[in-house]
Amino acid sequence: MKYDEFLGLLKYRRSIRVFKPEPIPDEYVMKILDAAHYAMSGANSQPWEFLVVEDRRNREKLYQAYLKDFDMIYHLEQQRTPKYKHPAFKMRVDDRDEAIGKFANWKDAPVYICVLEDPRKMFGSVLAARSDFCAASHSILATTMGHLSMTIQLAVASLGLGSQRVDVFVQEPYRQILGYPEPLRLNIIVPVGYRTLEPGPPHRLPLEALVHFERYDMKKYVRSEDFLKYLGKIRKRGKRHGSPPASNK
Repeated sequence: MKYDEFLGLLKYRRSIRVFKPEPIPDEYVMKILDAAHYAMSGANSQPWEFLVVEDRRNREKLYQAYLKDFDMIYHLEQQRTPKYKHPAFKMRVDDRDEAIGKFANWKDAPVYICVLEDPRKMFGSVLAARSDFCAASHSILATTMGHLSMTIQLAVASLGLGSQRVDVFVQEPYRQILGYPEPLRLNIIVPVGYRTLEPGPPHRLPLEALVHFERYDMKKYVRSEDFLKYLGKIRKRGKRHGSPPASNK
């Protein structure tokens, strides 16, 4: 692959919030998973497994479990000054359904890839042998699972499909639905399907503001007193790409 092709794939990959309900070929799902399991991992420990959910009833159960998590996120976000709220939450404090339509309306994706992590496997890392299992080794696990997540998203994009990363916080509801044992944990859910729209190129900060040569350039340092300006800048750039209002109003 040439650099320009790779850069084009990176720019094409976007977090897609709304999907067409049409099924995607089983071959595509296996291609995504095949690419995913080549992701980087600490000492090649590969602490992941994949659980593919296509049954409509099971997808609905997972989505409803996520909405309970979403309620906490939504109400915590309302504590922010409106100027600094995530774009999906700039609305009346009681208009939860509109927020769902903007931020968490991925229920129609025909496939959910549930990514499980097995923290025991991180003992394969040479750093884990020197550290507290719950401290440094856990950060290695988090980094490894981040590599895996990005690999999945790029594989999806390479097939002309859409996806997003859905982070999971409370395990028990998902454990009951999917039946995975301890100590495995559900790391993320990746809804996959055909895009309903093309969101256009991503917004990024200027590269020259992020790169230093030889020594750190303090003129580029974001000081504490300037952080709110920085946050306001990325909030303006982070406007959501169009999605219809939630259908469960």
